Order: sequence, then structure tokens, then C-alpha cells
Amino acid sequence: MKLFQQHIEKVVAATTHALALSAYDGVWIYSGHPENNFLDDMGPPHSINPHFKWWVPVPHITSSVLHFIPGQKPTVYLHQPADFWHKVIDNSQDKWAQHFDVKVIGHYSELPDFKANKNHAWIGSKELQPLDDKDTNPKALLDALHFARIQKTDYEINCIRQANITAMKGHEAARLAFYDGCSEYEIHMAYLQACQHNEYEMPYGNIVALNENPSVLHYQFQSREHIPSNELKSFLIDAGASHKGYASDITRTYSFQQDAFADMITLMDEKQQALCNQAVAGQDYVDLHLKAHLYISEVLHQFGVFKCDAETAVSQGLSSTFFPHGLGHYLGLQVHDVSGHVIDEKGTVKSPPEAHPFLRLTDTLRENAVITIEPGLYFVPMLMKEIAGHKDVNWDKVAEFQPFGGIRIEDNIVVKQGGIENLTR
Repeated sequence: MKLFQQHIEKVVAATTHALALSAYDGVWIYSGHPENNFLDDMGPPHSINPHFKWWVPVPHITSSVLHFIPGQKPTVYLHQPADFWHKVIDNSQDKWAQHFDVKVIGHYSELPDFKANKNHAWIGSKELQPLDDKDTNPKALLDALHFARIQKTDYEINCIRQANITAMKGHEAARLAFYDGCSEYEIHMAYLQACQHNEYEMPYGNIVALNENPSVLHYQFQSREHIPSNELKSFLIDAGASHKGYASDITRTYSFQQDAFADMITLMDEKQQALCNQAVAGQDYVDLHLKAHLYISEVLHQFGVFKCDAETAVSQGLSSTFFPHGLGHYLGLQVHDVSGHVIDEKGTVKSPPEAHPFLRLTDTLRENAVITIEPGLYFVPMLMKEIAGHKDVNWDKVAEFQPFGGIRIEDNIVVKQGGIENLTR
């Protein structure tokens, strides 16, 4: 628990500082609670407020409130109702609880009067909003807290590391299932089984894509169709895992045969590792993203897709047709973690370059930030049509590779001074 104690000390200090910046004396943080679908008595899986998870490492808690006043021990009003419909787990005796004043409540009527504490802020979704709009999710407070979340504690890094270890078990099971000729659905189920996760515990929906489907960047289905082995070409899987509320986010691509596409994957992997190793403290992430465009263009030139050299392809904007997304993002309590476009605790925005609007991270990299590095190379039919007939594209090669869909390779990186820690490899 030493790591968690150090983590809580950092969270206390960061929240104390953020409250001072935003001129509040204290804060209430609500976990959130499930909401039913429209005209239904069932709802989607509940996702806990990440600000609550930053303090309390129990991802399934709902209807609970944390109260923090600087200089005082934080209080958790832990909702554990008497219920014979659902199993209620007693978390009040867990090791984390020693760092809080835990008050078990069975009903909302046992919650304190939130308005009795003056000059407080409320952080949470609108499912419960006891304070005025101006004190609910105030921007100045959230900006400071989000900026503080960029640089992770050793406890947080360890949680993401454990999520990577779990996810890679799933990735190995998925790889074997692909080569056994399984359907997308069967590969997906093999992944969940190896991770010992159910669907609701996944940090995001798995992307399990065979043949041309990797060209759909957020491909959302798991087809039950069995593709004959003589028609199987490629497999892309983008899938993570969770540990104490923290996420991993990993992508791998495979070719069914040892062919030119397999060689392209090998070269892309080399380029991706080179990008990972440059993700050190002080590196401008926009510059790293632009370097990824150069590297990907080098791959496309080497395999005959580009007739022009890599520099020309980038200068013409041609590389964006084959690499239409950003290089990566922050990772932590949320898969796309907060503050990717801000450069200070005041929330000052540094927008992505006009030519690269989908880049999720634009800041200079900071020590102990956790990021993804995920260059991609795709043959997207819709985007191919936009440059149809381009003189610097070998369209015979495009036709050769288009049935494979594309390649994405993604690792989770801890930024260090003068180096990195690759949590995935």
C-alpha cells in the first residue's frame, strides 16, 4: 500500500492546489450512478466518474460521494444498500479505506446536506446536482485537476503496467485464434477468456478486424462468419484491459501468410519502435506525429505504393490519406485521458495543426505521462477515391494491398527524462 499512500498524498496536494487556484474551500466528488435507457428498466454499463476513481480504487462503486477540505482527512460516503436483488460487496474494510474517513450509507437520505458547506464545488455528471450551475464542474477547478492528472504517480503507472500484462495475455490468445481460422467473434471471445474480463470490464469496445475490415478505423462488429483459410489475409486487433480503474490500449496486426503484407508489418513495427524511443520528456508531440508521417511514407515508398520519395509525399499531404488519425493520446483513468490539447493548469489550449485535426495530443511531453504510440497505414476505399488517379501513387500496388485493410501497431509508453518505459513490450 506504500505506492497507494504516495498516490493519495499527490492527489491531496494536487486537489489542494487546484482548489486554491479556483478559490474554493472544498469539493464534493460524485461517483455517478446507473441510468436506465429511455422507456426501459435496464441501462447501459455504468462508467464511474474518473475524478472519483482517482481517489478510490474500486471501479464498480456507484452512488457514493467523496468530500475533501484541504487540511482534513478526506471522507467517503460509501453507498452499500440493503439489497436482495443484487450482491452488495463490502468495500469499507479494504486497505485503501485506511486513508479515508469511510461512512457507509444505505440510502440517499443518509447523505449529508451538501449546501451546508459553503464555497464548495461539485464534480460529477448531472445525474445528481445539488449545487448551483456555477459551482458544478467549474472550469478553473477541472482545468487544474486535469492538468495534474497528466503526470502519473508510481501507483498509477503500476496499474497501467498490470493492465498491459493482462491485455497481452488476451492478444496472444487472439493471435493464436486468428491462425486457427476463427471468426472475429470467436477471436473476441478468446481474448476476453484469456484476460478474465467480461465485456463490461473492458476499457473500450474491442476492435477485432479481419481482411479488409482494418480499413475501418473503429470497426465495431465481431462477425460470426468463418473465412476459408485460402481467403484469410490479415488481422488487426485493438484491445486493452483494466486494472483498478486504469486502462491499457494495445494494437497488433498480423498477416495470415508470409507475404509482402507481412514484410510491411515488420517494417512498420521497426518504425513504430523508433517513434516510441523518441517519446522522451521535452519532445514536442506534434513534431513526433509529423515524423510518423515521414516514417509511414518511407514504408509506402519502399513497398512501391508511393512513386515519389517520402518527403514529397508528406509535403503534398499524400501521407494523410494513408494515415488519417493522430499518433496517439494520453492514457490513464480514461482511455483517451484528459488534457491532450492543453499546455498549462489554466487550460490554455494548443490546437492540433490544421492539416492534422484528429491529433489528440499537442503538448510537449512531460515526465511520467503515459501515452500511446500508434502509427497506422490503411487502404481506406473512401479515402482512395479522394486521390484517385494521383500521379505519385502506384494504383496497382494499392489494389494489391487493399484487401488487407491496413496496419496499426500500438504500445503504451511512460515518458522519462532521456528515455522511456515501454509497458507493452
